[in-house]
Amino acid sequence: MTLAAEQGAVEEVACAVCGGTDATRLFEKDGFPIVRCRGCGLVYVNPRLTPQALAGLYEGQEISPAAYYVRTARQDELSFAQRLALIERYHDPGTLLDLGCGPGTFSAVARSRGWHPVGLDVNSQSVAHCRDLGLEAICDVFPSPALSGRRFDVVVMNDFLEHLPDPGAALEAAGTLLAPGGVLFVTTPDVGSLMARLTGVRWLHLKPNEHLNYFDRRTIDRLLTRTGYRVKYLRAIGRVRNLAVALEKMRAYGELASTVARLLIPVRLAERINLPLNPGDEMVVIAAKAD
Repeated sequence: MTLAAEQGAVEEVACAVCGGTDATRLFEKDGFPIVRCRGCGLVYVNPRLTPQALAGLYEGQEISPAAYYVRTARQDELSFAQRLALIERYHDPGTLLDLGCGPGTFSAVARSRGWHPVGLDVNSQSVAHCRDLGLEAICDVFPSPALSGRRFDVVVMNDFLEHLPDPGAALEAAGTLLAPGGVLFVTTPDVGSLMARLTGVRWLHLKPNEHLNYFDRRTIDRLLTRTGYRVKYLRAIGRVRNLAVALEKMRAYGELASTVARLLIPVRLAERINLPLNPGDEMVVIAAKAD
């Protein structure tokens, strides 16, 4: 039993896609059971942290803007420029809502390309950092009353949907904020990918204290259809990674793999190398409101 369970900070939930309660237990990670819905196939954490416990988790996260920018900002900027180029195939630069904006890297890159971004995040330090960059940012959960009456050409959910207790409600709320002709842009881990299936409980995206729902292409399409969207684009997506950071992440697959990789590639050399990596275990979806 986890400490959270002992403190009553967990709850039993139904499937976020079909509402079913019949599920098969796959395995346990960090004290949390990971299950698969027998009705639609969604993989999710059950029981999981309560919304109150999650709010405390995110607000308690401390960010170090200096360390963040030194370590990952350049790679994120390159990745986000690629994502914005994809968005711009479906909509010219206009107004953009960046949900789960973090320290503002995506919004800053969007602004440099002619977009007018607004960020939203639950972490007050992240929002403060956005504002230090001259970005408009709101500190709140989503949906937020602060967005009432506003409309956006694009609503962006970069690595956001998997964190939400009720992703369907968030998608419906996002739809009310889309301007006519607007599009929704979502990136999220793909639990149906070969990488996820091969690595199982060691999969890097398996973080049950914060990643609550794990979609594959079928379940994300089903949820988007149920919440009033039509999928226009659905593919695997990669990102630019610093090689040293990528080697660190290999520890999740065992110390032997990490040690061998570090012996083959010296750390100082790895820190100088940025690579576009696409292991196929993240997906991007572009959707519009159904007619």
